[in-house]
Amino acid sequence: MKETNLRNKKFVRSQFATSLWLLIGGIIILGVVITFMTIRGIEQENRQLESFYEEKGASIITALEAGTRTDLRHNMRTLRLQTLLEEMSEQSGILFLMATDANGMIIAHSNPDAVGSQAFTTQQIQELRPGKAVSWRIMEQGKHKAFVVYKEFRPFAPPVDGRDRMMSHGMGMMRHKMHAMRRDCSREEHMLRQKLFPADGRPAPVIYIGLDEKTFAAAQRVNREHAMVNAVFILLIGLAGFLALSWAQKARQSRRSMQSSQALANEVMFSLPDGLLVTDDEGRIALLNDVALEQLNLSEKNAVGKLPSEVLPECVARLVELTGGESLSEVEVECHGERGEVIPIGVSGSAVTLDDGTAVGYVYLLRDLREVRRLEAEVRRKEKLAAVGSLAAGVAHEIRNPLSSIKGYATYFGSRFDEGSEDREAANIMVHEVERLNRVITDLISLSRPSDLRRAETDLNVLIKHCFGLIKQDAATHGVELQLTTDETLPSLFVDPDRLSQAVLNICLNSLEAMQDGGTLSMQLSHTDEVVTLVIADDGKGISKEDAVRIFEPYYTTKSQGTGLGLSIVLKIIEAHGGTIRVKSQEGAGAQFIIEIPVSPVGENA
Repeated sequence: MKETNLRNKKFVRSQFATSLWLLIGGIIILGVVITFMTIRGIEQENRQLESFYEEKGASIITALEAGTRTDLRHNMRTLRLQTLLEEMSEQSGILFLMATDANGMIIAHSNPDAVGSQAFTTQQIQELRPGKAVSWRIMEQGKHKAFVVYKEFRPFAPPVDGRDRMMSHGMGMMRHKMHAMRRDCSREEHMLRQKLFPADGRPAPVIYIGLDEKTFAAAQRVNREHAMVNAVFILLIGLAGFLALSWAQKARQSRRSMQSSQALANEVMFSLPDGLLVTDDEGRIALLNDVALEQLNLSEKNAVGKLPSEVLPECVARLVELTGGESLSEVEVECHGERGEVIPIGVSGSAVTLDDGTAVGYVYLLRDLREVRRLEAEVRRKEKLAAVGSLAAGVAHEIRNPLSSIKGYATYFGSRFDEGSEDREAANIMVHEVERLNRVITDLISLSRPSDLRRAETDLNVLIKHCFGLIKQDAATHGVELQLTTDETLPSLFVDPDRLSQAVLNICLNSLEAMQDGGTLSMQLSHTDEVVTLVIADDGKGISKEDAVRIFEPYYTTKSQGTGLGLSIVLKIIEAHGGTIRVKSQEGAGAQFIIEIPVSPVGENA
């Protein structure tokens, strides 16, 4: 029991370790997937945010270019770019706006004091690589950072798609007018116009929009936080789902294991050749298998849930109630079967305990000892036969020699007396008794020696007809009617016809002696695929229960002149053929001898 519990604990620990590693592996895989998705989501959010700020800067640049064009259309002499930059810088989220020439010199700035200063070096301009398309970059602006959107400043550039030819033509005309009006501008205005609108072939100025990077960084931080929250939320949901699946799998495995264990327990319980009785922790009957119900002559519905003293036979109930939680070695008790027969039962028991030693019930095995007792009786009978054989082998020769001398002298003296005289009759009696004693010795020797069967293919229908023919005269003398039922589909058997005829004749002669006032002696043959059955029945005085269990023992007889060896010899012959013989009888109601011989040869010389 301890070893079983230890194996169960090791199995549970192994299952737990396997489940734990599966859980850890699932968490790692889930974490990697969620991390990858989170990083990818953050990158997508950042790209969208960058696109938003880039489009915002591009919109401001487009507005400045449109304002510049409008300014030139209505006021050819004065440009208000500086004013536009200063006014637009007051909007929320804009740190600065400036326009530089191709060398990085500031032409216009939202901070008027910065006009004329150098914003970028030539190397920085090369790294920025401003062009016609909008670009952006994070730049340092003192202690702060700015999201700077920039591109070439071309108010008169033709549309990208080239669809508005009229507008392009108007821009060209405006350039010509602007060049024509240069003479009316101040020197400073003229220099500004040259920088903003360089001649063809010269690099265009660059417009820069500095957006507040804190807003951009805050938006990125919010995106990351949202992504992390979502990742944690998804991770928790995934873990919960994984745990739920794991627990569901465990529950399903537990149910399957429980169902398998229950099915196995039921199969073992109902397949046991012994009776099984289970009581719960309160001592009430919890379970009985079919064998136990038959042994105790009970029905399940009347026994389950009750105390042993209420339904079990007294001898069994007393054992069950007195054992308590201790083990019970096999104790033999006697119970009465359904037909009133006595059934010897061996009762043994053991407590059912949990890992902590708590008893939850008790299991009792009820072993039917009838077969054990039959085998013990068979062993005793074999021992008696062995003793008889030893005795016969030792004295048969010594007895037969004097018997031969006595028979010879008795015959000699009998021949010397007159026929019918008392002396002649006495001599004949001596000869008769010597012959009877010789037959007893012959029976002893035949009982102790091996059967030495001489098998041949035999039709039992012919054999029992021959036996009936031999006893026909004796049956008529006793007023007994003979009835024979043959089986024409009976297969031929490989048996010793002489020895088998001897066994049948011995039984028939005993039956004739049991029917002194007449009756019926019948023999009936039948067969299955495995055995051939011969039933010999009579209407005689029958056999008592006490005698029925001993009639096959050597020297046991109920007849005044019997030797008690006839049925012992019958049993020996049947067993030599691998068959069985049993008797059914009730005193005063006749007897039935049932002989079963296997179709396939079994036994001696098979």
